[in-house]
Amino acid sequence: MGIVILNYTNGSYPRDRESMLLLLISLLIAFYIAWSIGSNDETMATLAGSGFISITLAAIIGALMDFLGATLMGYTVEKTIGKELITGSMSLLDVCIILLAVATWLVLGSYRGWPISTTHSAVGAAIGLGVLKFGLSGVRWESLAKVVLGWVISPIVGLVGSMLFYYLASKIINPRIKGLRGIIKLSRYSSILLLIWTSYTAFFRGANDIANATAFLSALHGQSVLLRMMCGAGMALGLLVVGRRVIRSVGVQLVELNPFSALCVQVSVAITLSVGTLLGLPLSGTHVLVSAILGIGLIRRTWINLSGILEIFLTWIITFPSSALLSIAFSLLANYFVS
Repeated sequence: MGIVILNYTNGSYPRDRESMLLLLISLLIAFYIAWSIGSNDETMATLAGSGFISITLAAIIGALMDFLGATLMGYTVEKTIGKELITGSMSLLDVCIILLAVATWLVLGSYRGWPISTTHSAVGAAIGLGVLKFGLSGVRWESLAKVVLGWVISPIVGLVGSMLFYYLASKIINPRIKGLRGIIKLSRYSSILLLIWTSYTAFFRGANDIANATAFLSALHGQSVLLRMMCGAGMALGLLVVGRRVIRSVGVQLVELNPFSALCVQVSVAITLSVGTLLGLPLSGTHVLVSAILGIGLIRRTWINLSGILEIFLTWIITFPSSALLSIAFSLLANYFVS
């Protein structure tokens, strides 16, 4: 990990005005993407949905942990997204186009209040540009298959994991709960553990998601702590300013949660997301969390907002191709004006 943001792979700085302008635009868009990631970060939803703390306090804790995770561990996924998906080398203009496509789709998602996957957006935009510029041979299909497999498996693990944790914990704890005092004690201990596990999850959510904003710049200029700090701050700001709406929609409006059931959700999400991040897999925290919450609703046979779940699944389906098409469209426009 370096601490330089602007060094090119050949060791030189962009000297001409156009290159400096493109670099500045890329940095600004990367910051905005990070801000949008925070705006759509629903990691703290279970904590707020359990009623233990307010949505505002949950957002503050999440913002801090996102920043720390992005800064300290964000390099783990940067390589996968920035260097292992496309075979050919990217120019600064290509990076700017990819970032612009991701930002545009995130703007639409935030406007609609969708908890969309930024990972789908970034990978889709990169693949779209790679196919346009280098053809089908320009995509490392094995790497893409590994990423897509992670997208498929991780929500299943999240769903099954939350159901399993809830089932086992209920079998162990319920026989020992006696009366109202026992229920209150269980809720209090569950809330404390939930705060710890949610903070842990937010740390790895920041580490995993920040690559969507920084990976393509890092592929050109080398990995940079300062770049991750800048974008980590953007992520934290987005969560504080806008993210509370998504926290409310996922944690409060999808499934009714109490501290104990919310804890089972968060343990499943935390393990899935942290393992994936350490393996360098760009996972969708949204996928994992929503699936885990759905698993709790199923095993408890409680109320589930099916229309809300359906809307979220639809955004997952359309995000990848939409970002790819945006990337292709912006690239064609850029080539038209440049030529």
